[in-house]
Amino acid sequence: LYTSKGYYGNEVTYEVSYRKGNKTVVYFDIVEGPKGYIKKIEFVGNKAFSSRKLRGLMRTKRKTFLSWLTKTGTLERDVLEVDLARIREFYRDRGYVTVKVKEPKITLSRDRRSIVITIEIEEGDRYRVGSVDIVGDILGKKEDLLKKLKVKKGKWYRSSLVHKDVLWLTDRYADQGYAYVDVSPLTSLDKEKKLVHLLYKIEEGKLVYINRINIRGNTKTRDKVIRREIKVAEGELYSSTRIRESRRRLVKTGYFKDVDLSVSPTERKELVDLDVKVEEMQTGTLQFGAGYSSVYGAVGTISLSERNLFGRGYKVYARATLGGELIDFSVGATDPRFLDGPFSLGFDAFNVTHEFDTYDYRTTGGDIKVGREITDTIRADFTYLYERIKVFNVDDEASDYIKSQRGTTLTSKVTLTLSRDTVNNPFFPTSGSEVWISGSNAGGPLGGDNYFYKFSGGFSWFHPLIGDLVLNLKGNVGIVRGYSGREVPLREKFYVGGMNTVRGFEYGMAGPVDENQEPIGALNMVTFSTELLYPLSKALGLRLAVFYDVGKGFDHWSDVTPLRHGAGVGIRWYSPLGPIRIDWGYNLDRKPERGEKASAWDFSIGVLY
Repeated sequence: LYTSKGYYGNEVTYEVSYRKGNKTVVYFDIVEGPKGYIKKIEFVGNKAFSSRKLRGLMRTKRKTFLSWLTKTGTLERDVLEVDLARIREFYRDRGYVTVKVKEPKITLSRDRRSIVITIEIEEGDRYRVGSVDIVGDILGKKEDLLKKLKVKKGKWYRSSLVHKDVLWLTDRYADQGYAYVDVSPLTSLDKEKKLVHLLYKIEEGKLVYINRINIRGNTKTRDKVIRREIKVAEGELYSSTRIRESRRRLVKTGYFKDVDLSVSPTERKELVDLDVKVEEMQTGTLQFGAGYSSVYGAVGTISLSERNLFGRGYKVYARATLGGELIDFSVGATDPRFLDGPFSLGFDAFNVTHEFDTYDYRTTGGDIKVGREITDTIRADFTYLYERIKVFNVDDEASDYIKSQRGTTLTSKVTLTLSRDTVNNPFFPTSGSEVWISGSNAGGPLGGDNYFYKFSGGFSWFHPLIGDLVLNLKGNVGIVRGYSGREVPLREKFYVGGMNTVRGFEYGMAGPVDENQEPIGALNMVTFSTELLYPLSKALGLRLAVFYDVGKGFDHWSDVTPLRHGAGVGIRWYSPLGPIRIDWGYNLDRKPERGEKASAWDFSIGVLY
């Protein structure tokens, strides 16, 4: 026990005292030794990879000045054993299939306060892949299976690719109903030619069908809401891919904290039950609050929202926001699976007033939205919007452009959006992507006063790096033009600068401004963002973000360069009140003559990506 906590040179003695009545008392006398820390980790015999590279694979670390914070520097035997296995697998994944990582030598200093760990390695020769073959129960043509394997003849042998091939073959058979398929990779070494001959032996077993789908844990959500997201049905052949996709779809609904799908055998070997266990989360919120918005200043908000109304999956909201520069009244509702089919149906109604330095801007209207799933990951959404736009309270000092926008106009617009979403979790994404393109048209046969067309597209890609560190790359591009030389409404232009575009700039300040340094929006937009996300507390749903943004809003493509740059840090917190996001960005190429600030704070409550 003491050694596992880093204390060495301990002395433990005991004394047994016998008492009347067949009683025994054992006394332990413990003399604690000093606490020892790892001073050095050294390797002997490694030639292909540096000692620094190998130390980087280990969780066991040397003591540093940050050890009090990182809790490193102590020797834990079980962790060291895992490190040795990781080093061994690292070598094998690079062709050193006969590598030997010997038992480490632990040396204590005389005062038992310093530890030196010496690890001896016999690397052996590096092997390439010889022959690759498949035997046993062949599904389809053997040649087609061999072509899709990642292990290729003549390449350096990699154990990780063999593992991926086993998983792929297993999924290939399991998707055809062979739930109990057994794929065994058998290897033989040609030590003279330094080759690994690989043989995948496949035993497919019996075809398996889904017997019953059992749902547990849903106290609010109706069974049919869960069943409509499950991509297998009772009586169908077993499919591992469709079961995994079913779990992803259930997580994506946002109704559940945890989703677990597992199969259990029945009395008949060809039948299995699919057990769906869910843990529901809070989906309704009533919020009263006051705060500060980076765009609109001090605001007060009252909102009521529900993502799973009546347990049927209906999404509804009503919101009122009042502040010095914003008045927002909005309501809306959406049925994501109208009549339990592939279509969604919803609407929004709004009355929003923005108060800028030299003018006020009010939009009143609503929209109707219809969407349809095309595949499990691709959908199309059609929106019709009708709104009245009023630009008023225009100051005498306002720019000529703002004055030209004064008055009331009507916009009648249709928008078609195509999107593909493979993000694994809507609240804590770690892998997958979302890609979308959108086209809008206003005026003409639709009526209204504003005639324009608009195209935009973007992506957001998540990829796990090391441990819990996640990379998020995002990009957006867009254009908007008025028909026959008409002006584009202020609302429809692109405002680059702020939380969702280039952080470090205030709203719209990375694009065109008028003579009063007021952002007036751009006809073109391009942005790109690189962000690293790391969990500070998984229990609290708290993550740290470090980001770099680049982009610009501009009216002419000849003005696309130079681009504007910002970098900074942020917090992502899935709080009891909903997802909260706070970013601080620094303007890397500030232009004071444009009224730009050196940095900017951004704050929001809503979806995090």
